[in-house]
Amino acid sequence: MKQYKVFKHPSGAIEAVKQGWSWPAFFFSFIWAMVKKMWALGVGFFAAFFILGIILGLAGVKENAANGLINIAAIIVNIVFGVNGNAWREKNLLSRGFEFRDTVTAANPDGAMALILKSDQAPTS
Repeated sequence: MKQYKVFKHPSGAIEAVKQGWSWPAFFFSFIWAMVKKMWALGVGFFAAFFILGIILGLAGVKENAANGLINIAAIIVNIVFGVNGNAWREKNLLSRGFEFRDTVTAANPDGAMALILKSDQAPTS
């Protein structure tokens, strides 16, 4: 079981964000950011790598050395995404109008969202 922060949009959309390390963000960094609607983050890091490649090429760095530097930078970026990805996603959801509802323990994001829906439908006395 994992901890999830659950966010709800006034339109009714619900999102659950796992707490801690994000494996999808680690493995798919730029693509993950774009899929999660964090456009500036995804495009920004992609552009940074593109520019780094151009700078290394213009500086006359040998291809093997340039590839090594880009690979080291990619590993560092992937670790940064893994560590910070879920926190970035929470901030993005808040900026898009979602409101924090609760932190719940569930097996997966769908289970976390179901718990919130169930609590919303529970009769109040």
